Amino acid sequence: MNNARYESLLPYLGRVDNLLLVCSDRRILRGLQFRALNSTIGLHGRALFGMAARAYRYGFITNARHLPYVGFPVVVDMDDPFFTEREVSALRSCRHVAALVVTNEAAAARYRELGLTCPIHVVGHGLRPFEIDPAVARKMRERKRPGELTVGYVAAWHLAGTDRGSDALYNVDHLIDELWPAVVAACPRARLWLVGGVGRALGRKLEHRQDVELVGHVPAEQVPACMAAFDVGIYPRRIAHERSSVKVAQSVGCGVPVVGYRGVPTELISRLECGLTVDSADDFTAALVRLLDDGPLRASLSARARAAAGQVDWDVLGDTYVRLLDDVFPIRDRRVR
Repeated sequence: MNNARYESLLPYLGRVDNLLLVCSDRRILRGLQFRALNSTIGLHGRALFGMAARAYRYGFITNARHLPYVGFPVVVDMDDPFFTEREVSALRSCRHVAALVVTNEAAAARYRELGLTCPIHVVGHGLRPFEIDPAVARKMRERKRPGELTVGYVAAWHLAGTDRGSDALYNVDHLIDELWPAVVAACPRARLWLVGGVGRALGRKLEHRQDVELVGHVPAEQVPACMAAFDVGIYPRRIAHERSSVKVAQSVGCGVPVVGYRGVPTELISRLECGLTVDSADDFTAALVRLLDDGPLRASLSARARAAAGQVDWDVLGDTYVRLLDDVFPIRDRRVR
């Protein structure tokens, strides 16, 4: 499964048969498979949904590009909306959309502004049950230097602007060149951990830096153990979008206070009051230094995060989704799935 949301959600949805097409978890192969699926969507879309129409009365889909081939009522889950004219047009014109589900209120409001009149529901990202591997946690603690205050940033990739195929979503030039020097100047004990793949150009740029630890790619099941070693987590992306962040939800579950730019991805920590959100680079630096210098404040925000983690537990959100499907497609009407 290449999508953490559906990997966690689908086991809760007993009425939904898992018929997802799955790509490799190897980056290059996954890219080739994804491009092949996109280029042949007309062929396999007609074939797959033609067969589905003979066996199913209702559907649950996660890709708006499949809507032209749907011939029965569907719930559409859009965990990663782009709000393009093509996407919105597909949702607007398909008479079979019984309900649209998004992960936050901002995305719901944006779709309404763009003219969607179908029912729109919000079910956020949840946390899968996890256990911190003691051996991995010990190794992570051993990476910390005496007296170090660890600031962690977890992302799939960390790239410099000069990295090949650099993506604005993963570009960390703002963090490395603007935010972090000011933080270290004010708090010399601070050390930045970058958890996730590291671009070659960024790796060369940081290879001799003593204030940055390149942890590199970590298997998903070991990420909580990494986060448990953080004194503070950060979300330094300034991209304005209506997409929630799974990594922010993970930080809450691990009891890690987070400093981030105000927006949809950090709405969770603002709502749960378990971190600090800011509007400018100067405020980001000041908030992070403040949190690093104030142990009691870190402990207080960490305790709030742990106490609030149940609100983003998949056991809770999964039940919410089950009730939503039962409301949209009443069980008494279900002759087939």
